Amino acid sequence: LLPYATIKMVYIRNWRLGILNYVVKFAIFVFILVQTIWYDCKHLPQFPANGFARLSIMHPVDNCDPYDSGCHSQFQTVDTLPYCTQYSGPPPTTPAPVTTATTTAAGPSSDPEEPKSKPSKSAKTPEAEPKKKVKPMFDEKKKLRRLAETKGDKNDDLPLGTFATEAHACKYFDNTRLTWQPKIANSFFIPTRYQRITQTLDADCYDPAVDGIKGDEGSSDRFKCSHAYTTTDRKDYYVADIENFKLTFHHQFESTSTGLHGNQKQYAGFLGKCESNHPKDIQAECQIFAVPGSEGEVAEEDSAIVGNSSEFPTLGQTDEGADTISVHDLLQATPLAIKYNLSNVLDAILPDEMEIGGRTLRDAGGTLILSIDYGNTGKMRPGLPDSIMQYLGPLASVLKPIKPITYVYRPYFLPAYQFRNVVNSRPPTYPKERVVEEWHGIQVNVLFHGKLVAFDFNELLAVLTTSLTLLAASVLMVDMFACYNPFSSVAPKYKTLKFQPSEDFTNFFELDAHKKGPLKSTTPSSALLLSKLTEAGKVKPGYEGKISDEDLVKLLNFYEMRLNRLDAMDVECSFQESTETDPRNYNANNYIHEFVFQTVGMEKREMLVPKLNGLTGPPAGAQGGAQVAPE
Repeated sequence: LLPYATIKMVYIRNWRLGILNYVVKFAIFVFILVQTIWYDCKHLPQFPANGFARLSIMHPVDNCDPYDSGCHSQFQTVDTLPYCTQYSGPPPTTPAPVTTATTTAAGPSSDPEEPKSKPSKSAKTPEAEPKKKVKPMFDEKKKLRRLAETKGDKNDDLPLGTFATEAHACKYFDNTRLTWQPKIANSFFIPTRYQRITQTLDADCYDPAVDGIKGDEGSSDRFKCSHAYTTTDRKDYYVADIENFKLTFHHQFESTSTGLHGNQKQYAGFLGKCESNHPKDIQAECQIFAVPGSEGEVAEEDSAIVGNSSEFPTLGQTDEGADTISVHDLLQATPLAIKYNLSNVLDAILPDEMEIGGRTLRDAGGTLILSIDYGNTGKMRPGLPDSIMQYLGPLASVLKPIKPITYVYRPYFLPAYQFRNVVNSRPPTYPKERVVEEWHGIQVNVLFHGKLVAFDFNELLAVLTTSLTLLAASVLMVDMFACYNPFSSVAPKYKTLKFQPSEDFTNFFELDAHKKGPLKSTTPSSALLLSKLTEAGKVKPGYEGKISDEDLVKLLNFYEMRLNRLDAMDVECSFQESTETDPRNYNANNYIHEFVFQTVGMEKREMLVPKLNGLTGPPAGAQGGAQVAPE
């Protein structure tokens, strides 16, 4: 009533196939349990570690509070800095041209050191005197054209890394003056160049409050405005010794999926020196340097690959536990510096991929990404829970827990023509006079790219389920190799054992369609045996030993064919196609056709002959003549 169906297996007794089968399954075992779970730890799902960072900058001081009156600055004097006009040392390499900046943003407070702008004695207000043309002190368009014509001549023949910053006057700024307001989360601006441009209102620029709006008086020229403001003074400075300013980092992270969170004070920190902006494996592709003074547990395999932090002498921590490093050392850890062996990133000729137009970063500015990667991923750290480990016995000693959380700083540049911020100051004489402050520099954007892992039973089951799929695929692979190997003479046997052929049902359908009554037998061999047995299953009297030689040959040939379809002992006698030209196949087909004719009636013979399947003999005219089923 409720039958149960199951799979029947065929055991092929061939040691070669057996070895192939177990080798493939062993390889799958190694791949899943050893490679995937133990070594690669793919059963541990990875979740992003998001965070927030706060950056600050400090001018060089003698390890003291800059707001303390006794705290002295430790600037390199401007006469020792090659990019300053005050420099008195050996002349540097031919400088590169200077251009102006393009992008704008909000900026710092006005410079308390700059004197208040005073109206020019020669400047006249539009109300006081008639308008007249005032020639600007700087024609910016002409300057840009001149620089475009000479830029290639100056730097095209110089090797990458050559000092190429055109000297400007240098000015000292402290950290407060260079701290950008308002502060933006995960972002910081490092000024390298400062321009202070004083402008006066152009008296020739149309002003509706003075010149009126309607009326036909005057020409249409009175509505024109070539310059809203005319530049009367420009001061251009480099920020002195900016490369020795120290950056300080405070940051926190959280991973809502794992429930993990914390800040840099709780974990060990590292600086990654990578040759690529986006390494696939930081530990394998980058040099790792520990942040001196950072606390937190470190995996033994990480400790073994940590480089000597003396390469970055300013890398360390403050007394409050914040990480710190100089601008120069941070830039030296970028792929740009490593790939092109640059010893001074700010003043070097850079490759075309930076798209900086032949200028230097000190002059034009740029965009730096600081990736902070919190992570606990690692090899050979399956991190199985205690509920599983307690059943593994000695094997538990090689199954290490998940790595301690650490973080890695990884700086890299993005191509940028320049980066500048612009601030408009309003002196007491505004709007007749205004001061524009342009700051070129390095825009630092902090990104969190870390990944944190945690054990998950569902993920482990998913990996193990994959192994079952691979095991099924291994069986299919061995089967295909066994059954369809063109260089194996035993492949037809394997194929017959794997794919057992049935009878051709064409003959059965014709028999069933033209039967005269209920069929007690559907094969000639079964019908022959049934004809010689009583209802009690005994041999009928007078039939003992009375099977003709012809019937015996037919019977043996028929059973030989059927058995070979089961065990493939002689696959050449299985006749999986009833049209095979073989005497044994002719005999078997004749045997079946005779049985059909005798069962349905010989009068239907002519009608059924074209419909029955299987050859009954060689074609007419062939040696031996054609064989047909006897009446």
